[in-house]
Amino acid sequence: MSRLFAIALTAILAASTAAQAGDYKLGALTIRQPWSRPAQAGMNGVGFFTVVNTGKTPVTLKSAETAAAGKVEIHQSSTANGVMSMRRQDSGVVIPAGGQVAFAPGGYHLMLLSLKTAQAQGQKVPVTLLFDNGRKVQVELAVQLVPPNGQAAPAGEHHH
Repeated sequence: MSRLFAIALTAILAASTAAQAGDYKLGALTIRQPWSRPAQAGMNGVGFFTVVNTGKTPVTLKSAETAAAGKVEIHQSSTANGVMSMRRQDSGVVIPAGGQVAFAPGGYHLMLLSLKTAQAQGQKVPVTLLFDNGRKVQVELAVQLVPPNGQAAPAGEHHH
């Protein structure tokens, strides 16, 4: 029985290290380390990443879509006077020329509304990011417990 436990533990550890997020390119844009947290079917999930724009003009992330959820919305969390709030970003998010925007816990993020299946650690969730001028790129959100850099989420961060 202990041998079976060791094999199972090895498989779990291998899956968790294999889920490291990668980078994706779209012209002058790089989408760095997309990831998500585990979530149950029927609940909401999140999408985090950093968009780097090495181009000479700003680019707008207009929306996102995935077959894994009923709908995807771009949101921004903020805290004022000790109260956290979240607003939909219907106009999208501008990535400045020569700059970057982080989609991270406590700030901008994708809301994956009404997940169709559970997102378990080690899985990858395909999401298509849609930018202005019809540009789009498919990325895979690596489902993991902590950000790719290994640091915990900021204090006060909560699941939606």
